Amino acid sequence: MSAILLKTEKETEQLAKKLAECCPRNARLIVFLNGELGAGKTFFVRALIKNLGYPGLVKSPTYTLVETYKLPRYSINHLDLYRLQSANEIIEMGLCDEFDQPTLWFIEWPEQASAFLPPPDIVCHINLMEMSRQISFQAKTFQGEQTLALFLQKSH
Repeated sequence: MSAILLKTEKETEQLAKKLAECCPRNARLIVFLNGELGAGKTFFVRALIKNLGYPGLVKSPTYTLVETYKLPRYSINHLDLYRLQSANEIIEMGLCDEFDQPTLWFIEWPEQASAFLPPPDIVCHINLMEMSRQISFQAKTFQGEQTLALFLQKSH
């Protein structure tokens, strides 16, 4: 998928809304988010979760490593592995047992624990540019392809 240029926070929120509309309900979807520190990964996921219907405060998992959100149609786990001391923490937290559940997983800094994470359905790259951000998505599984195909339909 070609890169999408985002010039404002509003454009980022609108893109997150379109992707949220394509997320499978009561199904597993794993999205890895890559990008340098400050690229907007957490902002994008926060907008996604709000657009999935979460009414409360969407907290950054920077210090807790994982934030969980339960909605009628979605179970969501947002992980930020930047501060992970050891990849073994994924096991200690009991997350490895959860990866098969019908949950939407948004995982920032997945390279910190790649040996313990399942393969992603979608990889999202966010690149910081001078006055904008460039975001691209790459499907890695059939589920990812279905989700991004629907996303492309909504984007046109």
